[in-house]
Amino acid sequence: MRLKYILFLILNISFIQFSLCQDLDTNQTSNKILNANASLNDKVYFGGNLSFNIYNGIILAEISPFVGYKLKPKFSTGLGFKYMYIGSISDDISYSYYGPNVFSRYSFRENFFIHSEYEILNVYELRPLPFPNGERTLANIFQLGAAYSSSIGEKATVQILLLYDFINDVNSPYRPYYIFGSSGPPITYRVGFSYNF
Repeated sequence: MRLKYILFLILNISFIQFSLCQDLDTNQTSNKILNANASLNDKVYFGGNLSFNIYNGIILAEISPFVGYKLKPKFSTGLGFKYMYIGSISDDISYSYYGPNVFSRYSFRENFFIHSEYEILNVYELRPLPFPNGERTLANIFQLGAAYSSSIGEKATVQILLLYDFINDVNSPYRPYYIFGSSGPPITYRVGFSYNF
C-alpha cells in the first residue's frame, strides 16, 4: 500500500513538472521547431556519480550511472542504478547497497534545475526487534531539491545537487551522511556529471 502511494506521488510530481514546463515556456514556437529537428543524440544524455573515500579505516565507494531523455528543452526524465559499498579491512565489515531509480529534471533558469528522484535500494534491516535486524530489505527514498550545473566542455556538465528525502526511511543508507547528522533533517548533497552525445 505504501509503495502504491509513493509511486502515485512521483507520477503526480512528474506530471506537475511537465505541466509547469509547458506553462512557463515563453518561446513555444522555437521549442517545437527544436524538438522536431532534434535527433535522438540531441535528446539523450548520460552521466552519474563516482566516489571513493577512506576515512579511519572505513572504505566508502559508490557508482551510480544514469541515462536521461529530454522530453522538452527544459524538461527531462531518466533511469539510473546505484551501487554503494562500505567496508573495513581491519574490522571485517562489508556492506553493499544497490537498486534502481527514476528521476526528472526541470531547468527553471540558466545553470539551475529542479531534480526529483525516487529509488528503491536493497539494504539491511536496521529497525529494532521484533523485525529481523540485519536481514536484507528494501528502502524507499524520494528526494526532491535544486541543483546548479556548470559546463566543463562543449557537451559535458558537472552538477551540485542539494536534496531533501521526504520518506526518510529508517533503513536508508544515506542517514549517516545527512548534512546535519543522522538525527537532523534528511538533507544530502551530491556532485555528479552528465554528457550529451
